[in-house]
Formats: sequence, structure tokens, C-alpha cells
Amino acid sequence: MSKQHYANALINGVSPAPTGDLLFDDEQNRRRALALESFIVEAPAGAGKTELLTQRYLRLLATVESPEEIIAITFTNKAAGEMRSRIQDSLALAQGGVAPTATHKLITFELARAALARSAELGWDLLKQTGRMRLTTIDALCSSLARQMPFLSRFGAQPATIEDASRHYADAARRALDHLEDDGEHAETVATALAYLDNDVTRLSGLLAQMLARREQWREIAELDNPELAIGDALHALVNLDLSRVVEALDASWQARLMPLARFTSAILERDELADWTELLTAEIDDLPKWRAVAAMLLTQKNEPRKTVTVKNGFPAGKEFKPQKDAIIELLQDLSASQILTLQRIGQLPRVDHDNDLIVRAMARLMKLAAAELWLVFRERGEVDFGELSMRAIAALGDELDPSELGLRLDYHIKHLLVDEFQDTSPTQIDLLTRLTAGWQSGDGRTLFVVGDPMQSIYRFRKADVGLFLRVAQNGIGELTLEQLRLSRNNRSCPPVVDWINQTFPQVFPAADDPTRGEITYREFVATRETASDAGVTLHPVIVAKSAGRHAAARVEAEQIVQTIAAEWQADPSRKIAVLVSARNRLTELVSEIRTTHPDWHYSAVEIESLVQRQPVQDVISLTRALHHRGDRLHWLAIMRAPWCGLVLADLHALAGDDHKSTIWSLMHDATRLARLSDDGQRRLGHLRIMLAEALTGQGRQSLRCWVEDVWKKLGGATCLEGANDRNDVDAFFNRLDQLDAAGRFAIDTFEADMEKLYAAPDAQADGRLELMTIHKAKGLEFDTVILPGLHRRSGTNEPPLLAWDSFALEDGEHLVAAPLNRRSVNAAEAPSAYDFLRRMESEREANESTRVLYVAVTRAVRHLHIFGVIETNDDGVLVTPQKATALGRLWPALESEFIAAMPTNAQASPIVQGQTDFYDAAGEGWPDDMPDQLSDELSCFVPAMVRLKTPYVTPDTWTAPPVANVSKERNITAVNALAATIGTLAHACMEQMLRDARPWTATRIEGMHASLERWLICRGWRIEESTTAARRVIDMLKTTIASADGQWVLARHEDDAVELALSTTVLSDEEQLTGGVSTKVVDRSFVDNGTRWVIDYKTADLGSSADAASLRQHAEYYRQQLEQYAALFQADGLPVREAIFYLAHGKLVELE
Repeated sequence: MSKQHYANALINGVSPAPTGDLLFDDEQNRRRALALESFIVEAPAGAGKTELLTQRYLRLLATVESPEEIIAITFTNKAAGEMRSRIQDSLALAQGGVAPTATHKLITFELARAALARSAELGWDLLKQTGRMRLTTIDALCSSLARQMPFLSRFGAQPATIEDASRHYADAARRALDHLEDDGEHAETVATALAYLDNDVTRLSGLLAQMLARREQWREIAELDNPELAIGDALHALVNLDLSRVVEALDASWQARLMPLARFTSAILERDELADWTELLTAEIDDLPKWRAVAAMLLTQKNEPRKTVTVKNGFPAGKEFKPQKDAIIELLQDLSASQILTLQRIGQLPRVDHDNDLIVRAMARLMKLAAAELWLVFRERGEVDFGELSMRAIAALGDELDPSELGLRLDYHIKHLLVDEFQDTSPTQIDLLTRLTAGWQSGDGRTLFVVGDPMQSIYRFRKADVGLFLRVAQNGIGELTLEQLRLSRNNRSCPPVVDWINQTFPQVFPAADDPTRGEITYREFVATRETASDAGVTLHPVIVAKSAGRHAAARVEAEQIVQTIAAEWQADPSRKIAVLVSARNRLTELVSEIRTTHPDWHYSAVEIESLVQRQPVQDVISLTRALHHRGDRLHWLAIMRAPWCGLVLADLHALAGDDHKSTIWSLMHDATRLARLSDDGQRRLGHLRIMLAEALTGQGRQSLRCWVEDVWKKLGGATCLEGANDRNDVDAFFNRLDQLDAAGRFAIDTFEADMEKLYAAPDAQADGRLELMTIHKAKGLEFDTVILPGLHRRSGTNEPPLLAWDSFALEDGEHLVAAPLNRRSVNAAEAPSAYDFLRRMESEREANESTRVLYVAVTRAVRHLHIFGVIETNDDGVLVTPQKATALGRLWPALESEFIAAMPTNAQASPIVQGQTDFYDAAGEGWPDDMPDQLSDELSCFVPAMVRLKTPYVTPDTWTAPPVANVSKERNITAVNALAATIGTLAHACMEQMLRDARPWTATRIEGMHASLERWLICRGWRIEESTTAARRVIDMLKTTIASADGQWVLARHEDDAVELALSTTVLSDEEQLTGGVSTKVVDRSFVDNGTRWVIDYKTADLGSSADAASLRQHAEYYRQQLEQYAALFQADGLPVREAIFYLAHGKLVELE
């Protein structure tokens, strides 16, 4: 058959029976997917899913009356954009008329030609009218639906949509609990819930906020009069479902074999559960106690199959009892893996009782009340979350029995739906699709086409449930049945990589599909890409002694990863490499290693490096918290340890080591304690105390940002920064602080959580060859080489919730099960509570998703996959099996032999890492003599080297102006005294504050600064009369500035506005070698006006009242070289540059011609 005829056959959707050959079956299923019927398609990683969707869309275009009858839904704007681009490119190629030679491209080409023919026939003009193709995200679709029915969907004007509504949830939860003060049912509901939680308002408020984020899962049950009954029924159904699987695994013949042995042991042990067991056990919940007895008979207390039995188990010694003993041993030995798992799960099934009905009912009513309060919060603020958008869109559609006008109209207009990434759908999204397809029947010309890979379902934190994919495959959506197709081709990875995945992951994935537990069996696929000479998978075991500690192991792993990257680039400098991790914090050591050993490497790390993990930002966070709360002991100690003060540990211990009740601020004023400190420590602490005393008296007189930033600068914080990255990080912190303050959202107990959402800006010089990212961010991408570090590390554990709850997709739909935290400890002999059952189910779901996350990671590799894992050895040098909860633990059954084979021959005898490493002491410090020695290895090996300013900087009696370690401020004024220099520093600081504070600056406001400026000067060692005179000079200069036309122009807002702009340049002269090769110059003022860059430097020189323009120009000539150096820093802008001096005392701007 020619390629042309073959392509036409595919378009017709005629499919022969499957053969079992994966590649051949893949071709048949792709052919079948183009038929005008409804399908659910499983497409593994690298299968060409986007191309299949493109072909399906083009196929449908050739059959509809208008393009709007087709809606293609994705989950991200990026995916929607990619599909749109693919379709447009395909149509453009078909318009050109040159058919491709590759079979799959020929299919697309022919489909595009047919679509263009339809477009020409009906006058669509698709190549120009691309907006008629409805390719959208599910959130955009919901927004569109809600906007069309504002009354029914309860939207008035369309609100804004926000991704993070956590503050709204917290406010709604607080408002709900405020009803405790009411009279009536609401007060009783709140009181009941609080009583159950020992009146802990904070915990209950936090629980409500968490539940509001997932309210779409419980919204219906909260509307019921007796929600506890529905929850009880759902729990009952879950138990029955599990028991049906028990009956399937432990069938009639197996039970018949066990019955006499069970009766025998019951008689010996005088137990009643199985004493009269003569009939087969069923899936009815009444038989659950007997099933528990069966599991207890065959399993140990560790939930493992018994290897032998004794009289304690009901099998006495002696010849007369040997037949029974032999029979039970044989039965135990015959247990299959699935039967063992079944027995283990019997013991996990909960007791179904009504002990918690009262609290469940109260919580349901409280959740309903909180949801109502949330709606009011949304309405007040004119914004909603995506969950609200989805629920209102569903409400706008009505239901199958009572569809809305919009639902009927859409039913008429929509003929075909396509859904991408279907494995990541949530119950709400399934509900939306059900209503959009209400009334659709197989063969009526309307089709639903969904495609996804259940092995790549990794978004449970976004409420995705892989079980829904399996349910839809089995039962369809609504009344619509979907034919299941499975693709098996991988077009991405080289054969050695695919072969390794196919050999390894069947042992890692579960043995059977289970929608309720999120279990997916492994689906094998076939590589279609040609191999490469060095393609494959390399294992990198990092062998460490168990006593070495986590940080030591992480350092060695990071070193080896850097060596691996270097080796990959040595083989091919153009290779694109990705280091993928499941959590951002697992890249910390690697980033540090790259910066230390290869500072010339430029890498992309989008939303990886949290700013709160950067030391300069941690220091300003501590300063902010300390300034707001004198009792915050931790952060007061932190600001004394910060570089601007730099107390050594011995001094800190001497100050506060034996007093854990007094505030640090009060201890700083205790003369007896201060005498314990070293001379250096006393000088440093004295300076800090003076600066903070001034700061605390000025609280509330400035904006929050100005106040904290001013204190930070006076302490020398800016001088402690080591480069542009540190400056950018701190600026980002202060910008965010300013935003929180302006929005009225700053709260000392929550602002640090707000800061956690800030990340370091990615390297602008990164060329795409090295990417550091989370596995979730990498989904959908591919790289020549993938490196997986830290597989031995466990994910963080969460505190047990006060209310365990989850929704489960059962045969008759989605059901909510909830149970409150156990008020008492559960006896090991008791059946688990509903709470324990739900927690275990959640753990199993998380473990199963972790396996899928690992699968996503390995399938990103095109040619080479590097797997790193730390393996510990015990005192005897024997390998310690990794914990099952880790990625390496899950891989271990498949990789143990390979790891051992990959290890150095002397690895077990001579571990790569042993002992501990001492990281200090750069400041000549050590542990105080009386410091307790019960410090963990984690602490003792992580004492960072101290970085701090030199003592003279912080000695008030020698202070003139802050010396700058890496900043060269060119103020070459001759014949001026120290006081003049101090006045210059103060005037510059005031000008910066005036420019950053958007509020109007009047003469009265400036005059009000006099006392603060005078105090500032006194604190720096100047006599009172000198301080008064100097403060007056600065005030007069500032008033002259705002009164002059030139001054107002300098202070006005301009394009590309900059204040105290630090710019780095390479050192060219020997005199600047102390800067380490880089000089940073600070430009007082710069902006663009009418296409010209202005560079302005302030001068406080007073040339007298008789000074005219000529004398000012003559004086300004002294600074020409300095201004020219500044101007040279802006050459890259390509704009003309004008240089000027602004004389504050005269209010005049003098341009250097």
C-alpha cells in the first residue's frame, strides 16, 4: 500500500483487531483515534500526544458546520499555545501544497488539506481567522461560561481570578468563628467544633482555611441535613469495595482450605471469631470481624506472613498435631504476593460506627458557614479563586434534569470536545465535562476525545485524581461511553534509556489498577528513536558511613554531579542538561558547589532559589521581626550574629546563655552582663544598641520600608553585601515589604510566609544548556541528559490534620469521607478508626504519586540518564537498605544488584565519606567552654564561617562615613573636614528617602526631620552643638532643593528612574585591587528624559550667596572625570548621555558640557 493510500485508510478510521505487537497496535490505535466516535486515549511519555490531538482537531474541522463547534481544552496557556501553533503550521504547510515524506506528517498534511477544503467551502478563511478555533484552558472556559450567565452563576461584574487565595480563606475562617458571639444555631455549631478541639481557635481556623481551598469536594454534602449519614454510607461503601477485592483474592477454594485449620486453632486458643466457620465469608461488612481474625491468624504483629507457627498461634507441638501444622505452613508458603497484600489490607479496614456523628455534623455546618463567608470576602474584594470559578461555571450550566438556557444553547453549538492531560482532571472538572456532554449519545455525531497518561498523574496538590481517569475508562462520562485506546510509542528517548525504564519500573509500579488508592500498573512502551553511541543509564552510588551526616553526604553528591556535568560537556559542549528534583531544597548543596567551583557556569533555575534561604535576606527578615517585637528572642540573637554586628558565639552565650526569660533588648542594657563580653564584643554591641535605640524611637514616623531599610543601612547592611545578586535579593525583599504595607496586609506573624513566595531572579546569561528545576516544572520537556540527585532523601511529613477527609470515585459517583482526629490513642488490638483508615489511604496515594513523579523524571531523558543516591553503611561496612518511603527505596528491588555492581570494589571497606567536617572558624571563634555538648551531628557540622564588618566600622568615636568594602563612592572633595563628609552622607540619605517616599515633601515636613537628623549625628559621635548646626545645614539644603525648579525636576518621577544606582565594572587600575577585580560605582540619580540619559551627582558644597552660574560651572569641572566614568557605565543603552552636578545648597543643576 502506498503512503498516500495508507494515510487515507487512517483517516477513514478503519481498524483491524490488535495483534499484541506494541508498535503495530500503536499504529492501529492512532488510526482508530481519527474515527468520529468518542475515545479515551492513554499516551505514554514521548508518544506524540500533541500531534495526535492536532490530527484529531484537523479531522473534525473537515466535518463541522463552523469551527466554533469544536472546543479543545488544555490545562495551561503554554499547552494551548503549542496546540494552536501546531494546527496553524499544519494548515499553512497544506496550503503550500508540498506533501511531506514521513508517514505521520503525511497524515497531518492530508487532514489539514481536508480542513482547508472545508474552510474554503464554507468561507471560514481559517488561515486568517485563526481566532475562530476554540483552543482554551479549562480555567478560561469556566470564566467564559460564568460570564455568559452572571445572574445564575452569582457573579455580578466579572471578578478577577487569583491563584493564591490563602488570605481570603483565612479571613473567611476567622469570620465564621466570630459567629460564636451570635445568638442561635451558628453559635452552637462553632461552640461544638471548638469544644472538640479543646477551644483551640487557631487550630480550628487553620483547619477551616485548608478545607475552604478544597470546598468543591464537600460543597454538596455540607448542604445535607444529616451529612454524617452520607459520610457513613460512603465509608460503608469503601469497606465493601475493599472486601469485594478480598473475596476475589481469597476465593472459595482458598477459604475451604483454611476453614478446618481456623476452627482447629480457635479451639486451641479458645477464641470465638472462627470457631464455627463453616460458610464462605462474603464482602458484607458483617463478615469484617471474621476477616480480621483470618488476617491475624496468618500475619505477624509486623503485618508480615508467618514463617512458622507455635502453640501461641494455636498449633501445639506433638505428632498428633503435625498434620494441622504442616497444612498451615504449606498454606502460608503458597500465599501469592497479591494474597499477602490483601491480608495486610484487611487489618487496615476501619470500624464503621457513629461515635463521631455529632462533631461531623457540626463540622459540615461550620464548613457551609465558612463557605458563605468566603463568598462575601470574594465579593468585597472583587476576586475569586479557580475553584469558585469552576463551581459557578457548573452552576451556570444547570444539571442534566434541569439544564439552564446556557446549557441548552451550548448543547446545540458544541459538537466535539477534546481534552488534553486528562490524567490530571479533578472531580469538579469531571462534573463540568459531564454537564457539557449531558444528553450526548454514542453515534449521534457528537464526540468526546480525552487523552492523557495515568503514569504521569502528579498533581494531587491541585486536586487531580488519577482514579478518575480509570473510572472514565471503565464507565464513561455521564451516559457517554468512551472507547479505550492505548499508544505504546516513545519518540523521545534512545532505546537503551527506554529499555532500562521498561525493565525497572514494572517492579516499582503497583501490580494492579486501583482507582481508590491511585494505583496504576506500568504500561510498557517502545523506543522509535535511533540510538546514540553513549546513550544509556548510569548509576552513581555515593557510599557514606552512617555517622557521616546528611550535609557531608550532600556535599559529596554535589561534587560528583558537577563532575558529571563537566564530563557531559566535555563530550559535547552543546548538550542540554537538566538536574531534576522533587523538592527545591534538594538543590541547595549543588547550587553552592557550582558557585564555588564553577562561577563561570550560567544556569537557569526558575523559582528554585527561595530568597528567604539567602543569608542577606534572612538577616533583614530577622531585623524586621526584631524591630516589631522586643520579645522575639531568636531574631534579636540573629541580628547580633549578622555581619553588621558580628558577635562571636562566646559573646552571645555570655550575654544570654543563662537567662531565657528576659528580652535580649533588656540584656543589652545590663552593665554586669556587658562586662562579660570581650572588648570587641562590647564595642560591637554598643554600636548596635545606639542604632536600634534611635530606630525604636522613630517607629511609625516613616513608611515601613523606609524605616526598616534606613535602620539596615545605618547598621552597615548595604556594606555587607557581596555583589549585585545580594543587592537584587535585598531589593526584592524591600519591594515586597513595601507592597504588603501599601496593601494593608503586613502582619508580623504572617509576613515571612509571604516572603517565601519570592525567588531569586534567574541568571540572564543562562544559555539553556543547564537547567535546575523541579520534576513538576519539567513535565512535558525533554533534555539530552537528565541528572536525578537526592533519591535517598525523604519528603517532609505533615502534622496530622484535625480532620481527615477525602473524596473517592466509587461506582455511583464521587463520595466524601471524613473523620475527626482521634481523641484518645487507639489500642493496637482495636480495629483502626475511620481517621486512621483515611490517613493510611492518603499515605498510599502519596506513595503511588511519588512513584509516578519518578517515572516523569526518568522519561525526560533523550540520550543519558544519571541516577544519584546516597547509600549508608553500618559499623560493619554493610550496606543499609534505603527507606521504602524514598525514591531510592522504591527503586531498590530493581536496582540493588546494579548499585552493588556499580560500586567501587573497595567501597564497603573504605566509604567515600567518613566522619565530620569542621566548617569554622573564620572569625577565630569556637564553642564556649560551658556550651552543652549534646549537639546533633546536623548542628555541629553546619556552623557557617562568620562574615562581619571590621570593628572600626562600628566604633562611634571613629565613625565618619561608612567605609565600603566593594563599593567605590567617588567623592573626591579636597580640603573638607570629617563633619562636612558626614553632612554629605546624611544629605544623600535624605535625598534618597525623599525620592523613594511618594508622599509630598513640603518645607514643613522637612523641618519636622530636624530632631531625627540631630539624633543621627549625635549617635555617630558628634557633639551636640556640632550636630545641631549640621542638621540645620542639611534641612536648609533640602528646603532649598524643593523650592527650586531644578530641584523639583531632579526629584520628579521619570522614565527608567533610578536612585543610588549601584553599577559594577571591571577594575582597571592597581589602586582598586582591594575590590577583588570589580568596582561598584553608585550613581546618585539617573533617568531618561526625552530620549536622553541623565547622570546626576549631588554635591553639598556651599559656594556662598554670591555664587553665580559661572562659579558653579567652574566648581563642577572638578568632577568631570568622575561623571564621565559614571556615564561610561550607560553606554550599552545606546542613548545620548548628559552629565550634571546638582548643588543642594543652591538648588542649581549644572550640566557638564
